[in-house]
Amino acid sequence: MLHPVSERTSRYSWYVLAVLLCVYSVNWMDRYVLIILLEPIKRDLKLSDTALGLLSGFVFATIYSLAGIPIARLADRTVRRTVIATGLAVWSVMTTLSGLAASFAQLVAARFGVALGESACSPAASSLIADYFPAERRATAFAIYGVGITIGMALGLAVGGWANELYGWRAAFFVAGLPGLALALVLRLTVREPIRGQAEPVAMDHAQYSAAQTVRTILSCKSFLAYTVGLGLFSFSGNAFETWTPVYLIRAYHLGTGALGSWLGSLEAVSGLIGTVAGGLVADRLGRRDPRWYLWMPATAAAMMVPLMFEFLHTRGGVMYLFYFLTTICSSSYMAPMVAITQQIMPVRLRALATALLYLLLNLIGPGAGPFVAGLLSDRFAPTYGVQGLRLSLTVTLLGAVCGVVLTLWGARALPEDLLRVGRAAGIPSPKARAAEAQ
Repeated sequence: MLHPVSERTSRYSWYVLAVLLCVYSVNWMDRYVLIILLEPIKRDLKLSDTALGLLSGFVFATIYSLAGIPIARLADRTVRRTVIATGLAVWSVMTTLSGLAASFAQLVAARFGVALGESACSPAASSLIADYFPAERRATAFAIYGVGITIGMALGLAVGGWANELYGWRAAFFVAGLPGLALALVLRLTVREPIRGQAEPVAMDHAQYSAAQTVRTILSCKSFLAYTVGLGLFSFSGNAFETWTPVYLIRAYHLGTGALGSWLGSLEAVSGLIGTVAGGLVADRLGRRDPRWYLWMPATAAAMMVPLMFEFLHTRGGVMYLFYFLTTICSSSYMAPMVAITQQIMPVRLRALATALLYLLLNLIGPGAGPFVAGLLSDRFAPTYGVQGLRLSLTVTLLGAVCGVVLTLWGARALPEDLLRVGRAAGIPSPKARAAEAQ
């Protein structure tokens, strides 16, 4: 049943956002528990760093990205809460089954299942959030939703690290996978499906788009194409860093997974919360003056992230954790504004699909290529540089973020024209026309 927006639903909108935040937290916990377990899995299954890069990168990202397109298409046409709840149940079961893997191939198959389920989450959730919150609050709403990354990463590192030390790496997957099944029921039974476009200032076009119309609409949006690739390149550097940092610290400083997981998880929780919420709030505030801030702000954050990562990798002692903390603030702040502007420049019936395309490139370039390239380079550098080969490989991957900044800034130049075109199609007056009416 579809539900229209009203004053009475505003409090309920925050409830829906809270449920989606919990779902997204479980999403990232189930995804990130693997990261703190890479070194024990490597020893147990006798794997190379290249294999670990495939497992944590391309294995997950390829399925996640490719499955996300048809599932997002389904979400644009059907009940989105059901799509998310079904995906949540699937990835929770497959996370649990990861603990039963007796070989690399079996673990790959289980992670395929996790990726398939998780691909149903963010595109449909982003479309729901866009219908529960008006445009001027969306970056803030997406930032709150994005806090799930921080919570999930912190839980994955801490829970996975201690479960591994106490009971072994297999038990960590059991602990991480089971809570999602109960949450799937809560989501399905308590979240209502809203009317599409209900939060827009004017009635929106609800027509279904053919495949050809979809392709033409998306390809005509130059800013979207530019910043989507830019976001992927930010994530290329960021995911290589986040995936391999625990492994680097374990090898270089001989730290245990329990203490390291708790320490990094605490840093991720605080810095990620600061960065994610601040990114959304700042983008919404500055975006009211000029919508290009939805891209200028992420480009600025990524530009700051690069030297901070470099300092972490090439500094010793306790101060390097300060650089890790500051790096995570920057890396967690650019996602929400870019998802928010995507909802603004796309028709309502293409929002989930456009978000899926955003995540497709994000995941193929970022979580897919980033950890894999870093692992591949680490294996190449290891014979010459030993443990420091991993540090060198992570340094090389910083070039991705530099290229991403350039593309995103170019996308910001094209953004006003794209917004104007979409506004005309929806019957929304231009800023100049609104100013004339006010006079």
